[in-house]
Amino acid sequence: MKYTFQDSNELSIQRDVIQDLQDFVDTSGKVLPIENASIEKNDDLIGRRISLEKGSEELESTNSKILDFIDHITGEFEVKYLLDYRNSILDACESSFNKSSGAMLSEIESINKDIDDGLDDVEKQILSILDPFFEGGVYGTTDKYFVSMDKNVLHGKLTSTVVGMEYESELTFTDNSVTIRGLYGTLFLPTWTRSGIIYKEDKVKLEEVSDFLLSSLDFDDHHISAMFVNKKASKRLKVDMGGDALLIYYDGNEVTADPALMNSVKEENVRSMLVALKDYIRSHVKKKTLVRLMLDGEDAIRNNQTFDCLKLIAEQFTDIINECIERGYADDEITIKIEQTDGTRTEKYVSKVELFDQLSEFGSEGLELATLLGVENI
Repeated sequence: MKYTFQDSNELSIQRDVIQDLQDFVDTSGKVLPIENASIEKNDDLIGRRISLEKGSEELESTNSKILDFIDHITGEFEVKYLLDYRNSILDACESSFNKSSGAMLSEIESINKDIDDGLDDVEKQILSILDPFFEGGVYGTTDKYFVSMDKNVLHGKLTSTVVGMEYESELTFTDNSVTIRGLYGTLFLPTWTRSGIIYKEDKVKLEEVSDFLLSSLDFDDHHISAMFVNKKASKRLKVDMGGDALLIYYDGNEVTADPALMNSVKEENVRSMLVALKDYIRSHVKKKTLVRLMLDGEDAIRNNQTFDCLKLIAEQFTDIINECIERGYADDEITIKIEQTDGTRTEKYVSKVELFDQLSEFGSEGLELATLLGVENI
């Protein structure tokens, strides 16, 4: 499937931009009321907590002053009955203070729990709503994959970043494990061995590593680091590649630092295997689940900054929207063409007025998103 502008030039982003825009508006309409309700509820709880904390401080200060006063006017008592009287007053003060202070601290703890529980629930709701849109509707991201073997099953994590926003997705794969043979084919690497009938000497020996299992992996568009182990976990293969640089560690040897070993390495095969590994991981994701949304290193949802994230996403649409309008035939419509694999072509569009009307229903926040998208009603 191919996506083009109305003038038949290919979109820089090969996505159904119209559908992504409509999904963005729909997602925003679901998320914003949840965050706003959470802010309103937490403002009330935080207000109560601040009042209690202030009251607790005042109680402690007052209690301290009373004890100092009692100590000042009774410090000269030597008669047993007067001392008993003094101690009774002190005991009563301590008991009353502990009771009131304990009640305040208990209520503060209860409020903190209510806030945390509420944020947990809000986070689950918002992540669930954002999840389908974040599958591909956020443009201009830098992606990094992390994969590891745990209890004989591959698990993964994908972190995507764009202009200060970072989101993390948990990955499960179609296969529980993968070998070099399964993703690439046959691969041999050299190691040192001692051989000889009369005199033992070190010699280079090629060993097949095709059945080594992927143990751990992390990669982005510029670098990849992968670890493989044999089935007995007695031998390891680690490969790092970034640009033209290639490092190979096998069977305890830094292969790329040993000219004798490197003479037996088909470097292009190793590089091709790593490229195949990246393609394999990307194409064999069975399920991707959004689990975290961060803004400037902080939890965006728990800090009530989901709207700020939506604004950043809206800004990523701006250039493609403007280009669609510039390359189209109507200033008030965002239009693209979709070419199916069988050659069938269809045109898809959405008017700026339609987007504005939908967003304006969300109040001031919707109007701000409309401005960022460039569909405001001027």
